[in-house]
Amino acid sequence: MFLPLTPVVKNLLIVNGLIFLAQITFQNKFPVDEWFAQHHFLSKDFRPHQLLTYVFMHGSFQHLFFNMLGLFMFGTKLEMVWGAKRFLTFYLICGIGAGLISGLATLVETYPVISDLNFLQDHPTARNFNMLLSKYDWIRVGVNPAFTNLVNANPNAPGIGQEIISFVDQAKTAATAGQMVGASGALFGILAGVAYLFPNDMVMIYLLFPLKMKWLVLIYGGIELWSAIQNNPNDQVAHVAHLGGGLVGFLIVYFSYRRGNRRKLF
Repeated sequence: MFLPLTPVVKNLLIVNGLIFLAQITFQNKFPVDEWFAQHHFLSKDFRPHQLLTYVFMHGSFQHLFFNMLGLFMFGTKLEMVWGAKRFLTFYLICGIGAGLISGLATLVETYPVISDLNFLQDHPTARNFNMLLSKYDWIRVGVNPAFTNLVNANPNAPGIGQEIISFVDQAKTAATAGQMVGASGALFGILAGVAYLFPNDMVMIYLLFPLKMKWLVLIYGGIELWSAIQNNPNDQVAHVAHLGGGLVGFLIVYFSYRRGNRRKLF
């Protein structure tokens, strides 16, 4: 049975719904995603406020629906225990923490290619250009063969260096492309908090199979970890953000309750 709808959860449901409606309404008039979705930390479109605003944006109605369903199912319990202010603070910290961890992981992953591109930009020779293409298949596949032939046929021609520099700028844009949206990281923080405080609470999976909260979170977290390790280029789910939000939520609750401070969370 669901718990009564609490004030912060109710307002979060409303705000997320209204923002999604605004995304649909204004997507062809204003660069909403460019301003408020979280971008790669090295992207020219990244702004610090995106670490917060991305939490309130969603990529589809299905994305919004399941995040808000999870918020309703599990967030109400934490808000009833902690109160509105502490729950909202926890929610936002988990969301921001998820964005930071995901952003840092992406930065570490892409740093080698950015470093090599910077080297090529400083030393724009045909030899270095070909070395880069041989090292990164995704760059080689994306390069116009005519441009590669031009560089190799005229390695010392005037203007080739500048052409390579222009290519590097495009490659950097491609390497730092991509956006992240959604409340999933904050939701995973909530799931971790509920699992820690109420590990033996039963959850009905598909309204058919009862499962203790601690096992639900461990299984779900294991699936996310496996998916993150696979690093499937066709997978558009931010698994590291999910894990990051869960980790932040767990650490906050663990260290708060470990000190025996059950009345004041922060």
